[in-house]
Amino acid sequence: MAVHYRTKGVVLRKKDKAEADRFFDVFTEDFGKIQVLGKAIRKINSKLKSGIDIFCLSEIEFIEGRNYKTLTDATIVNKFYNIPYDFRKIRIVLRISEVLDEFIKGYYKEQDIFNLLKETFIKINNSPKSKNLDLIYYYFIWNFLANQGYSPQLFECVLCKTKLNPYGIYFSCKEGGVLCRHCQNSNNGAKKINSDIVKILRIILKKDWEFLSRVRIEQSSLRLLEDISSEAIFKFSPINV
Repeated sequence: MAVHYRTKGVVLRKKDKAEADRFFDVFTEDFGKIQVLGKAIRKINSKLKSGIDIFCLSEIEFIEGRNYKTLTDATIVNKFYNIPYDFRKIRIVLRISEVLDEFIKGYYKEQDIFNLLKETFIKINNSPKSKNLDLIYYYFIWNFLANQGYSPQLFECVLCKTKLNPYGIYFSCKEGGVLCRHCQNSNNGAKKINSDIVKILRIILKKDWEFLSRVRIEQSSLRLLEDISSEAIFKFSPINV
């Protein structure tokens, strides 16, 4: 007799198979990232159809088959109605999905990541400002990396331990955080940043979203944040470690 497994999960992708089937990539609360097959789910009279879709939080039930996990029941918990109809929000969600694909392979149960992902989807769905969408992405990325053990030093120079000078701050993923102007060089890939970036990262890693969402951030600082975030993902990706 087949064992039925039940859990909640955020649906990150879907892909049609054959005439009426569909695969779903789901990051779950109890089993990490899994792929489930909804058999005949694309048929009009499918009972599963209303219970699962891309970019939603669903409670799902599945059985483990020889080749696939087969979906047997599904109920939507949170539809996140605003995401599928906003291209900017879709773009952020897809970027997050790509990061999870790159870092997490196979079963990886991690309650903190599931909670962070669910929290992030809620923020994206509820965000009325396009500015905040990029911030939400950075909020997810740096807290995700911290969960993976890559939390940068942001209070003193990583190498010489001196106090930061706001007029000479550099960031190096290779060294693991901020550097003073005396310790930065081309060998450690240091990038000049401003004090706003340090403050933003500190707030992000404190998970103080309410405060962060009210902070006025210059466009130049957002570009710097994008640069060091992309560099951190590349540096710490399992492909490159």
